[in-house]
Amino acid sequence: MAMFDFSRVVLIGSCAAAVLFVGCSGPVAVPTSFTKYSAKDQSFAIDYPDTWKAVGGGQSGFYSARFTSGSASIKVTADTVGSLFGTIMDPNKTSSGEEVPEELKAIYQVHEMGKEKMAEEFSNFQESPPTPVQTVFGDSRLAEFTGGGGFGGKMHGYRLTALGVDRRITIVCCCREPDWETLKPAFRQAIATLSHGR
Repeated sequence: MAMFDFSRVVLIGSCAAAVLFVGCSGPVAVPTSFTKYSAKDQSFAIDYPDTWKAVGGGQSGFYSARFTSGSASIKVTADTVGSLFGTIMDPNKTSSGEEVPEELKAIYQVHEMGKEKMAEEFSNFQESPPTPVQTVFGDSRLAEFTGGGGFGGKMHGYRLTALGVDRRITIVCCCREPDWETLKPAFRQAIATLSHGR
């Protein structure tokens, strides 16, 4: 249980911490170049804006990396909590080979688990229905969200969930609402580069 609580705190931390600076930080510059980050436990790798601050670390069964510039952040988390939940659920196809309804798929259920935790941290949290996307980890889900910050500032972002063999991979990208349109391409580029660690 302790690991689950720690995972939740760190997953939300990138956006929650950014909210504290909504009122005192200016616009975030549009990234023009990226560099690759590989988790030390080899659970994932991702490209991030090379002028942003990068911090990563973890413990057994959990690793995260956070990339920040002003109020904007990209957070990647790899943990076993969601993956273990996914492995005990039915796969995407039934024993007869038929497609399982979306709401019964493991990836959908694990993605929804993350939504509940996000809603606990943001006032007026709203998220779009998840869109199926393919990542190097296979069938994944991507959603766009908005939520109120601690000082009344609105945050806007993306949340991606992927399931590896033994890990749930979550990406949370967020920024102040005024920066959303300019930073959205950079967030999409980072998400698109998600890969296995080396």
